[in-house]
Amino acid sequence: MRVLILSISAGGGHVNAAKAVEKYIKINSPESEVVIIDTIKYINPILDKVVIGSYLKSLKLSPALFGKLYNLAETEDSIANFSSKINEIIIHKLIPLIDSFNPDIIVSTHPISNEMASILKAKGKIDIPIVTIMTDYAPHSFWIHPYIDAYIVSNDDMVNEMIERGVPRELIFSFGIPVKPEFTKKYSRKDTLTSLNLNPAKKTVLLMSGSLGLGKVLDLYQQLENIKNSIQVLIITGNNKKLYNHLMEQSFESQLVTRIIGYTTDVCKYMQSSDLLITKPGGLTVTEAIVSHIPMAIFSAIPGQEEKNADFLLRHQLAIDLNEVKNCSSQISEFLCDDTLLASIKKNCEKYAKPNSGNDIYNLLQKLTKSYYS
Repeated sequence: MRVLILSISAGGGHVNAAKAVEKYIKINSPESEVVIIDTIKYINPILDKVVIGSYLKSLKLSPALFGKLYNLAETEDSIANFSSKINEIIIHKLIPLIDSFNPDIIVSTHPISNEMASILKAKGKIDIPIVTIMTDYAPHSFWIHPYIDAYIVSNDDMVNEMIERGVPRELIFSFGIPVKPEFTKKYSRKDTLTSLNLNPAKKTVLLMSGSLGLGKVLDLYQQLENIKNSIQVLIITGNNKKLYNHLMEQSFESQLVTRIIGYTTDVCKYMQSSDLLITKPGGLTVTEAIVSHIPMAIFSAIPGQEEKNADFLLRHQLAIDLNEVKNCSSQISEFLCDDTLLASIKKNCEKYAKPNSGNDIYNLLQKLTKSYYS
C-alpha cells in the first residue's frame, strides 16, 4: 500500500497525527510506502511563512479575533469561498508529486490539505480514496468537503453532529485521534521519576505549554509554588527556548521541586508517571492524556476549536477548568487532595480512550484501497 499523508505544521497536533498513522502502517505492513507532506510548505515555502506565520501570530496576539473568525467561518460563505479559490490556484503544484509517488490512498490531517485533496478529486486529477482525520473534539465546516471517502472523528458525540452537517453516516468512523504507539505501552512510574531524581511517592504535577508554548505557564508555575510542600512538578516547554530559560531562572530561586524539560519524545512516560496534567486543550495533547488515563486541569483554551475540546472534556468529566490562572493554587491543591475525584476521572479516561485508533485506521485504509480497486 502506498499512502500519501497531507498535513500542515500549524501547531504540532496535525503533524503528530500524521506521524502516528505512518507508524501504525509500518507496524502492520512494513512493505508499505508512506510519504508525509507538509502541504503548504511543499507548495511554496514563502507562502507557508505568510499563511502559517500569520495564523500562529494571530493565536499569540489576538486569540479572541481568531475565535471570531473561527465562528464566522461556520456561517459566512465568503470566507470558505476565498479559501477554496486560493487552494484551487496552488494545488496544481501537488500534481507532479502525486503522479511521481502514485499513491493508492490519501490521508489528510488538516482542513486545508483536506480541501486540496477534495478539489483535486473534483477536477479529476486523482481518482483514489481520501481519508480525513479530524484532530479536534467537535466538527467545523472547514473539515467537510465533497469526494471524501471517510472521516475519522475523535469521539461518538461527533457522529450526529457530522450527520447534521450533511455527511452520510457510512462515511463517519469514531476511531479516535491516532497517537503514537508509545502511548499504549505501560511504563514504570517509579523508574521514570527516579531517573529525574524525583520522589515516586509524592504527588506529581505535569505542566505542558503546548507545541507553540502559548498560555500563562509562568503564572501557573507561581501558583504551583504556593502549594510547594505537597507536590513536585515536571514542565515540558517543547521548542520554546525563551519560556524554558524563564522557567529555569524562576525555578532556580524556588523551593518547589521542579524539573524543566524542553523538547522530548518521552511525553508518554511523563504522563503515565504524573497525577495531574495541567495543559491547554489541544486535540492531540488531550488525546494522549486520555489514553494515558491522567486527569487534566485545562487553561487558556484558544477560542474556537480548543474551547470545543474543553467543552467535551468538561461535559464528560475528564478535566477541571482553571478559570482564573492567577488565583488557582487552592483549586489545584483541592483537586490533588481529592483521591475519589481523581480516581473517577481516571475511570472516565478509560471509558473514552481509543488506544486502538491507529490499528483501526490502518484496517480502514486497507479496506478502502481493496474495495476501490476491486
